[in-house]
Amino acid sequence: MAVATESVSILTLILSSAGVSALVNVAWNAFARYLDQRATAKKTNHVYLSLALQLEDFARRCNAQIYDINEASAQYNQDQGSSAFQHILRIELDLAPGLEWNLLPVAFVAEIKGLPTRFEQCNSWIHAQYDNWADLEEAYELEKERLAFYALKACAASTETRSRIGAGPGDLTHLISSFEHVIERSRAQYVKYQDGQPFIPELRAQFDDMASQNTHVYKNPALALILSCARAAKLRLFCR
Repeated sequence: MAVATESVSILTLILSSAGVSALVNVAWNAFARYLDQRATAKKTNHVYLSLALQLEDFARRCNAQIYDINEASAQYNQDQGSSAFQHILRIELDLAPGLEWNLLPVAFVAEIKGLPTRFEQCNSWIHAQYDNWADLEEAYELEKERLAFYALKACAASTETRSRIGAGPGDLTHLISSFEHVIERSRAQYVKYQDGQPFIPELRAQFDDMASQNTHVYKNPALALILSCARAAKLRLFCR
């Protein structure tokens, strides 16, 4: 009986040791996966932050370019001719090739990577207008629209990017206000002249869509009343 009892004790000890070893392995593997995920998340956050900073840099360069174009336009109208625009250099939306895009969601990457292509396509369209009918100042007015439109896109993308990693908002308030001012001036021209005034295709589509929505509201008195009440409530809240 003593031998049998001893054998059972040894077997129990072996099984217990095996169980403990298995649990240790499971725990270690889980901890290792946690460390890997944490390292990947940290790396991904740095990719997001790098991207946000690049987009914000692009927006700032666009804002500086718009200022320079305004100054050049003033000189151009003072009979200085095309030489007024000689110092205006081309701005490109170049994203750092070293970014590890594979760490970011595909849909997000597709939207961001599409910006440089659309920005350049709009530039080609403006050049075509300059070749066909636009004078130098008119071409640069279209350029201001292009810069403002895509800089706002960059600001929106940067804000979304920062929100994904909890990095806090960038210092974009002044920039956004500046770009919106350019867009609003063009929208006022659209309201006044519509087909008699050229706009970049992106803004033309945006303005046409807004005009269509306003027409729909006008034809629907109930909807117009609801929107009117909503605007009034928003104004009261703002004025508190």
